[in-house]
Amino acid sequence: MDEELYLIKDAGVSPRQIRLARVIIGILLLSAAVATPLATTPLLPIPGYMSGFGIAMVVVNVILASLLFAKGLIERKERTIRLGTAYFFVTVIFVPLIAAFPGGLMEAPIIGSTSSAVWLWCCWHTGFGLLIIRYATNSEETAGTAADVRRSILVTIAVVVLLTLAATLGLPYLPEVLRNGHDFFDDSTMLIPALVFGVNVIGLLCVMRMREEKPEQLWLMVGMVAACIDVWLTLYGGARFSLGWYFAKMTSLFTSLAVLVSQLYGITRLYHSIAGANQILMTQANQDGLTALSNRRCFDQVLEIEWNRARRDKRSLALLMIDVDHFKKYNDCYGHLAGDDCLRQIAQQLLRVINRPGDVAARYGGEEFVVILPNTDAAGARLVGERLLLNLTAASIPHAHNQPLCHVTLSIGVSAMVPGPGGSTSTLALAADKALYEAKDNGRNQVCIGRPELFSPAATSAFLMN
Repeated sequence: MDEELYLIKDAGVSPRQIRLARVIIGILLLSAAVATPLATTPLLPIPGYMSGFGIAMVVVNVILASLLFAKGLIERKERTIRLGTAYFFVTVIFVPLIAAFPGGLMEAPIIGSTSSAVWLWCCWHTGFGLLIIRYATNSEETAGTAADVRRSILVTIAVVVLLTLAATLGLPYLPEVLRNGHDFFDDSTMLIPALVFGVNVIGLLCVMRMREEKPEQLWLMVGMVAACIDVWLTLYGGARFSLGWYFAKMTSLFTSLAVLVSQLYGITRLYHSIAGANQILMTQANQDGLTALSNRRCFDQVLEIEWNRARRDKRSLALLMIDVDHFKKYNDCYGHLAGDDCLRQIAQQLLRVINRPGDVAARYGGEEFVVILPNTDAAGARLVGERLLLNLTAASIPHAHNQPLCHVTLSIGVSAMVPGPGGSTSTLALAADKALYEAKDNGRNQVCIGRPELFSPAATSAFLMN
């Protein structure tokens, strides 16, 4: 149980994840090195490419932002909320970016002009890089609240609105970013792409300097490598629908996908740990701690289930009630630790005489045990009880105060019936309990069979009240 709770509390970075991250970074860098000399190669425009890419970015980033916001609230960490803000910013800014891109939603830009899409692209990568720097430099001890999430959402939307207005209505006041209406930037405006690229590189370095070894930071580093490659190839390609431009769009999506997949993997791993811990808790809730048999709670549940099944199938259900003879004298003579060991040995003998999957042995309380035998009549249940007595006699557990045998013995009461209308499990239990007392009165170390038909519903109710 402690191991399961440890897994839930601390899911660190495994060596396998580190190796995988290194392989992916290596593939990204190698692909960028191969694509850079070919980045300016013009390719044919793919109809609907930008709209499909935009929808994918919005969906991926809104899911990722939601997961990070929820995680930050659950863990009460403002740092995680800040990371969610970075991806929420990407989600929001993609709406005007696609609207301004020619061929994004319609053939002509819906807002602004062709240059507006370039400026919004610059705002996207610069803003994302700055938010990653903000995330990486924040103290993990700072508590995050729902107010922080609401504030982040409202501020992000407001900032994107202002940036959209600047890239559309304020376009005449901004430097020209397209040469001949086709290529990005020229020598007079190279400071802009240098700033965009520099912010993302600084964001990558800040993430790399984070000391916490967590999957979130490992895969964010992978994503930031992809973001830097995205900016580099877009600027180096110099035009839309070039090889570098297409390749950059794929790395843009990978920037968010790497972190999203890591979050989903973490959730899956957490669910697996919780499921395992829950299974252990369920076992402990239904198991007697001393004997490892089912406990009284489990017995009551199983008896009710088997009663209803037997009534539906019109089959006999049998119950054994077992009591250790003179157990108080045993404890007085040998001590309570020896008494506990005696009960464990009896439980082992019980498990040896019930062989079917549906049979259930439970500790009823103190030195009392019960056995549920589905699809068994009184004769079959008596046979099980007698076999238990023989096994216990063979085990020969010493008991000096249990004369004349001087070893531990049991008294067993048996009842069996086919449940009918108006009956209840109490009738079966009452008959077995009555048979148990008959076994004690007749000299102990024996099996007696009760007769459930002798107990009317009124007698059963009176027994339960007493």
